[in-house]
Amino acid sequence: HYNRNLTVYDAQTACTMVGAKTKAEGKLTELVVGDGDHVEAGDVIAHVEPKVTDEQVQQLEQNLALAKQSLEQLQKGGVVSAPSAVTVPAAAPQVDSGAQQRAAQALSRMQRMNELFSMGAVSAVKRDEAAAEYAAAQAAASSAPAAPSVSVPQSATPVPTSPEVLKQAELQVKQAEAALNNAKEDQQATDILAPVAGTVYYTDVAEGDDLKAGQTIVNIGDAGNVWLEARLNPDQAKKVRLGQFASYTIEGHDLQGTIQDIQNPADDSADADDSNGDSATADSGDSSSGAKQSTTKDSRTTVKLSLPSGLSFNVQPGMKATVKFAIDR
Repeated sequence: HYNRNLTVYDAQTACTMVGAKTKAEGKLTELVVGDGDHVEAGDVIAHVEPKVTDEQVQQLEQNLALAKQSLEQLQKGGVVSAPSAVTVPAAAPQVDSGAQQRAAQALSRMQRMNELFSMGAVSAVKRDEAAAEYAAAQAAASSAPAAPSVSVPQSATPVPTSPEVLKQAELQVKQAEAALNNAKEDQQATDILAPVAGTVYYTDVAEGDDLKAGQTIVNIGDAGNVWLEARLNPDQAKKVRLGQFASYTIEGHDLQGTIQDIQNPADDSADADDSNGDSATADSGDSSSGAKQSTTKDSRTTVKLSLPSGLSFNVQPGMKATVKFAIDR
C-alpha cells in the first residue's frame, strides 16, 4: 500500500475474440494479413480454393431438372389404360368358369399395376404387360374361339396421385434446389473476410492446408470491445467494489476508468498461496481473455475496468498496464 493505494503491476488489456471462419471446404492458398496486424471489418483475411467443381454444379442442375419433371408428371396424375385396342370375342355362347376366374385375376393385377404406376413404383412396361394379360384372359374366357371378333378401343382414365407421393416429390425438389444453391455459394466462397475490426491472431493453419467448412482461420481481437483486466488475490479483492474509480498507465498514458465486473476465480479452493503481499506481481504465464489463451489456472479474482473513449493511441489486447486502486485503510 502506498498513499492508500493498491497497486497491480501485471494488468493488461483484453477484448472479445471473434473467429474469421471458412464458408465451405477448400484449400488455403494465401494468408493476406500477418499475425498482429490490424484489420477493419470486411477486409480480406485469406484466399481459399473451393472444392466444388463446375461439373458438380452441372450434375446438381440436372438432378433438379429431373426432380421437377417427376413432380410435374405426378401432379398431372397417372393414366390407367390398356393397349390402344383389345381384341375380344363378339359372342361367347359357351363360358369356361376357370377362364373367367383367370380373367378376374388378370383384371385385379392390372388394376394393381395401374395403382403402382401412379405411385412411381413400377414402369409403364409392367403396367402395359398387365393390361395385355387381362385382354388375353378376357379373350380366353370364351369357349368359342372361332367367333368373329371386334377391336374395342380402351379409354385412358387419369388417376390422381396420392398426397403422400406428391409430398415426397415436392421434398425432393426442395432438397435438389438447396443442394444446388449451397454448391454455387461454396464455389464462390473464395475469400475469407474479417467479421470485425481488430487485431489478427494466427491459429495453427498454414497456406496449403485443406480446410473444413466453418473452420477458424484466424482470431480477431474486437477493437470495439476492449477493457483492462487486473488480477487480485482474495484479500485484495475484498478491498475493491463495482463502480469504483481506478487510475492506470498504459504505454506511458495516464488514464482512468471504473470497475465494470468482478469475477471470482474458477478454483475456489485456491487460497492465499498466490498472494505475494499487497502488490500483485507480473505473471508471464497468464494471458488476458481475448489475447492468446493460456492453460495455466489462475486462482486470483479478475477485475475488469473500463477504458475511456477517444484515445489518441491504438489499444490492442495484451498491452501491459499498472493499475492503482484507491482503498480504505
